[in-house]
Amino acid sequence: SRRARVSPPRVLAMPPKKKAAPKKDEPKAAPKKEEPKAAPKKEEPKAKAAVAAAKPEEPKAPPKAAPAKKEEPAAKAAAGKRKAEAKAEEPAKKETKVADADVSEKEKDAPADKRPALKETISFYPSDTTLNVIPTLGGQVLMALSDGGMQYLIAGARGNLGMKAGRYMFEVKIIEALNPAESSAVAGRGRSPAPRQLVRIGFSVAGSPLVLGDSEDHICFDSEGTFHASKKKTPAAQRFTRDQIIAVVLNLDAKSPNHNTLSLFRDGKRISEPQQIPENLHGKTLFPHVSFRNVSVQVLFGQQPARALPFKCKPLGAAAQADVDKAFRPGLKDGKYEVLLPVALPDEGTFEWLDTFIAKNSHYVELSDRKILDWAASSGLWKAKSTNMSKYSNDKPEFNFGLPAMDDFSIQRVMTTVASVVPRNYVVMEVKSNLIKDDRQRVLESFKSPHFKKVAQVVMGEPTDEFKQMALDKLLEEKQAKADAAWRAKKVEEKRKKDMEEKQKKLAEMRRKADEARKKAAEEAKKKAEEAKKKAEEAKRKAEAKKKAEEAGEEYVEEDEYKAEDEEVKGENMEVDQAGNNDTKEAKDDAKEEDKKEDVKMEDEEDTEPPKIELTDEEQKLWFRSAVARACTDLTTTALGQSFGSFSIPETSEGFDEIRFEWRDENESKAYLKRWVLERKRNSRMDDLQPGQWFQDKLKEWKGLLTQWQTKQKTYKVEEKKKLEAKKKATESDGDKAEDEESMEDEVNVFEVVDVCDVGNGKPLFKDFEFEDWALLQLRFELHLLQVAFKKDVDDPERVGVHDTHLSFYYSKYFRKQLTPKNFNVASNVELTTLVKDTVSWDEEEKVLRTPLEEDLTSNNIFVQLAEDNRRERVRRIEAGDETARLKFSPLALQQTPAAKATGAPPVAAGVVRPAGTWAGNNWGAGGAWAGNSGWGRW
Repeated sequence: SRRARVSPPRVLAMPPKKKAAPKKDEPKAAPKKEEPKAAPKKEEPKAKAAVAAAKPEEPKAPPKAAPAKKEEPAAKAAAGKRKAEAKAEEPAKKETKVADADVSEKEKDAPADKRPALKETISFYPSDTTLNVIPTLGGQVLMALSDGGMQYLIAGARGNLGMKAGRYMFEVKIIEALNPAESSAVAGRGRSPAPRQLVRIGFSVAGSPLVLGDSEDHICFDSEGTFHASKKKTPAAQRFTRDQIIAVVLNLDAKSPNHNTLSLFRDGKRISEPQQIPENLHGKTLFPHVSFRNVSVQVLFGQQPARALPFKCKPLGAAAQADVDKAFRPGLKDGKYEVLLPVALPDEGTFEWLDTFIAKNSHYVELSDRKILDWAASSGLWKAKSTNMSKYSNDKPEFNFGLPAMDDFSIQRVMTTVASVVPRNYVVMEVKSNLIKDDRQRVLESFKSPHFKKVAQVVMGEPTDEFKQMALDKLLEEKQAKADAAWRAKKVEEKRKKDMEEKQKKLAEMRRKADEARKKAAEEAKKKAEEAKKKAEEAKRKAEAKKKAEEAGEEYVEEDEYKAEDEEVKGENMEVDQAGNNDTKEAKDDAKEEDKKEDVKMEDEEDTEPPKIELTDEEQKLWFRSAVARACTDLTTTALGQSFGSFSIPETSEGFDEIRFEWRDENESKAYLKRWVLERKRNSRMDDLQPGQWFQDKLKEWKGLLTQWQTKQKTYKVEEKKKLEAKKKATESDGDKAEDEESMEDEVNVFEVVDVCDVGNGKPLFKDFEFEDWALLQLRFELHLLQVAFKKDVDDPERVGVHDTHLSFYYSKYFRKQLTPKNFNVASNVELTTLVKDTVSWDEEEKVLRTPLEEDLTSNNIFVQLAEDNRRERVRRIEAGDETARLKFSPLALQQTPAAKATGAPPVAAGVVRPAGTWAGNNWGAGGAWAGNSGWGRW
């Protein structure tokens, strides 16, 4: 009785496992013959959960039985009976669930396969792994470098044996999760890719990108439960993490209901439905592929699965030989791997050639900054768009991730170290560095290992017909894309305008109807008022007539003629209104019909497809796509201007084992490079050229002379004025004689004058100079000095003068003021130099500034003589009636060079070029990444 009162609370409150123990300790609580029925508790936890879920309904019985003690044994017996029945049902429930699982799982056990089994071991070729992958334990464990910016990049490794038929699996286990230190983002701009730890497991086509999920040739699951196919992401599986065995099953068996599907399993249990493989992968050999970030993974290609699946499935390592293919691995030339340095001129098909080379030779690994940016984009890193594209190029693109570890070029340093020790074929793509001897030697120093063969691939001159056609096709494609975009934008604008017109028409129609309704209402109100007035007048008239008749003692008779007349007029008005309304309606219907016909006609005339674009005759003659079409140059203007004079063809003495010439032979390539450099020297500007000391001395001397001459003219004019006042007192004959003397002095040959300050009687040669003459005098001196000083400072006989496109730039560089043709009332620099054509002119062939004067003048008198001679010629033309000879300059035409500000920078000797990007107080070279190292220094 006591045990019966205690027993029900234990049964209700405690879970099944804890309730079983007291029964063994209390044999008197229940008959022993009932215990075997409760034994199968450990076989199915789900059945226990079902029993536990059913037990909360039992507490209702004990409170009712509590008042009557004699009923407790009966309640206990009933509870024991239900408990026994529930336990007896557990095996049946288990069998039902297992049967359901078998029905839902469409995959069947693999049949016995007597075909020859695979004899080779699955491994990873170095060319099929990213540069940050470090395989260990014979390739079974893959680790990734995480130093600096490497922690953000996804590592990838593709196996060397791929499936083309059958159903096989391979397994992966995350054995380590890393959390490398991360620097804070710059000003909150940078965003680290999420998640920090990531694993992707699947298959890919040979030669496809190594970051799994980044191509239409990839299919995979990731650790976040996402399925990747055709570069699209779909939630399709449960997540997985470390210390779990993850199996991916690829079914290419045509007889299976899950044909062409990929499935994911965790610790032997399915965690995804079979996912269809895209059609573009049907019939292709698919290779096992793993990508990961900030983890270490164990890849299992064994003969037996590490975790058994619900069905028998062979691992890929135990596949039949007929169901697999081996990845292509080219043989080594002379038993060595190649380190290839493409040597090509900027903007002459450099990267286009590289793309075609890599497409044909996928076993080569490209080492370049642009490849790092592609890798970062595939890894999910976000980069802000540049606001100043002039600072960056294809050779040195912008690293603007806002993450210090990415923007400090630490990735290049790590890749340089790894590349020098890991044997594989490399293409070192550095446009500028590969063209300069010292930089090439610096690159070769990193590949001293005997298993490397160092090769220079010279790609210069006229390209092959195949390359030309490829460039033209690409140019046409880009041109057509722009035309299509413009056509679509035009159509959108036309549709917008048409919709707006339709809207305006509808609004106008609504306004018209509203106006008509208001007008009609007003007319009706007016008619009603008039009718009411008439009725009132009629009633008044009748009343007066009736009153008169009564006063006269006559019988009043109501007259109907007015009523009949009113009815007649009203009927006529209604007929007129009806006719008017019918005419208006017909006119509106006709107008609408015309509008519809016009719209149909316009729709018929509209183009339904963009126009087809063709290349012009000039474009068809091009060998390379222009920098404008590519939106970015291979080198910045500054980098090119600083370095192109040092470009050269590689030689074996630099350390190369072989030099290959792609388009033209060695002699033609050297001749082409020489012509290119000469043309570039004529056309390019030197951004870092600084005026030398010789120029500074000459300019200082000129400023003193100009001030002296202007003072001399002012003094002479004051004295001349006094003399003229004295001459007024002289006789008329004496005046005539003075005029004769004056005219004789004017006839003096200006080029025979020795002293321009005294041509006779203390008169200066420039006594009649006006503002325009002084401005042209200074312009003559400045342009002559600029031409001579430029050649001295450049100190390069191949740079023959200032190019016409850079005159304003060099003028500003030397004189620290702007050369503005409008100040001289002309439109261009060519017209400006025409004003002083006796001093400077343009070489028609080379388009550079020339001077007929001696370069090293002993005196500046020649400029005064030329100015005076030109002034006299203008006066004669004006006196002859030629008003075009009259000059009218802006006051800004005669500006003086401002004094140089003290910047603290060291003086620059003649001919010395400052380092790129050096300003006062801002030494770009001290940035670390570029200092003292060109090109390869970033690596």
